[in-house]
Amino acid sequence: MARLALAAFCIAALTATSSGMTFTEFGMDMASLAYESVCWYETLKQFPNTNSKGFNHCNTLSKQMKKQVMDQMDDEDEQKKYFGQFMTDMAMGSLPAVYASTCNGDLASGSADTSENESDVLNDQGQEYPFRAFAYCMMKTLQNQQGDEAIQAIKDEKTHARKHWMTIILDRDNEWRARHGAKPLTLNGDLNKAAQDWAETNARECNMYHSKNTDPIRQWMGEGTGESLSAGGGEDDNEDAAYQASNGWYEEMKDYPFPGGIQDANDPRFHAVGHFTQSVWLDTEYVGYGYAYNGNCSPYTHYIAARYFPAGNVAGGFQKNVVPPK
Repeated sequence: MARLALAAFCIAALTATSSGMTFTEFGMDMASLAYESVCWYETLKQFPNTNSKGFNHCNTLSKQMKKQVMDQMDDEDEQKKYFGQFMTDMAMGSLPAVYASTCNGDLASGSADTSENESDVLNDQGQEYPFRAFAYCMMKTLQNQQGDEAIQAIKDEKTHARKHWMTIILDRDNEWRARHGAKPLTLNGDLNKAAQDWAETNARECNMYHSKNTDPIRQWMGEGTGESLSAGGGEDDNEDAAYQASNGWYEEMKDYPFPGGIQDANDPRFHAVGHFTQSVWLDTEYVGYGYAYNGNCSPYTHYIAARYFPAGNVAGGFQKNVVPPK
């Protein structure tokens, strides 16, 4: 059974000069990077209290504010003024309140002057730019709230490097499984191909739907496989989509009736928890993932499929295989 090695890749530092932007536009981009990094960590990355729906609320707001400003104004002073105002009024409220209470003043001023030094995490080469004080404030506040591991995660996955989306979803699925005493899943090439084919089918048809349990494409080594699906809108970002898929499946746990559980897929409660139960199913050992994007689809543009073996959600097996978190 094949195991796959998935590499991370590095990101070059961006400067205002190399990007061809004005310093004001560059500053808005750096402010957006800081805002989106906080949004990402607070809702998707931090473990275990994730909030996938919260990520959908905050993820693109800063880019929307910048676009609105750039579309409507040419004067850089006006751009600074209204970007700060729009962010304060329409974006900061989607984050935990401490970020607004601590950093909104730096949005209003648009200042580059700050006593903080968060250049390393933002990978900005120590440049001065509008809203630098806000960007640094956001990173410092995140560190105060979530610790050094939050800053390291942003460096590892946002500002200095990226992780392969399949590494992300496998690692996160296995983090969830560990909470329930389940052994980590092993990535399998055959299951990856099957999952990729189904993700591409969903994307091609602009429709997320399950294959049938009895379909030949669901069989592996003479037995059926389990299947979980996820879909989302927006840009082609398979890394964030991977977190959203794994977290979203697990967040169904809130509806699982511990300690009694359910007996089979005919239970009316199953459809609200079936992804969660498959994610933590003790007897499942192998997994494959597929990702596909189709920008012509609406409202969903990206699709993720997962295939599991042995399959979970087997009638009569829930009590043994779905146990409460430790």
